Amino acid sequence: MFIAQDHPVTTSSAQLCETCRRVEACDPSERHLSEWAHLDVAVQHRPDAAPQQGLVLVAHPAASDTVIDRIELRLDGAVVGTVTFTCCPACRTATLGYVHVVAGYRRLGYGRTLVAAARECLPEYRWTAPLPDGVVAQAFRARIPYPPAGPPCVHRISSRDR
Repeated sequence: MFIAQDHPVTTSSAQLCETCRRVEACDPSERHLSEWAHLDVAVQHRPDAAPQQGLVLVAHPAASDTVIDRIELRLDGAVVGTVTFTCCPACRTATLGYVHVVAGYRRLGYGRTLVAAARECLPEYRWTAPLPDGVVAQAFRARIPYPPAGPPCVHRISSRDR
């Protein structure tokens, strides 16, 4: 997956293209170099073993008392994006949850990278994504190829809702 970077990626697993391009801004003094980086969404680190330099994906598996998985996208140790998802092994379905990218890092492909990383965790599952609240989230959701959420999985409905 190729994503825009606002400064060089320093990890050894990233591959930078040979040409840099200028990011257009209204004020020429605000222009900065942009590079394209190749990030393998299959490479997801444990929180305690994640590199602190460069662009990395950090997987937080669901705790035993929850069914929500979370993946962070970190840039030089700082979280710049997060995706959550739930799954049902019995039905082999997964639902994309919350996708968030820090405002200063939007429109660089980070959200799509997080969605691809989530799908990489469960490639054999049928994925759905409900329409989120908010104009920005809905605009992002409209650009990713996901079917809308179907009926809820019977295994994920709590006993009080049955």
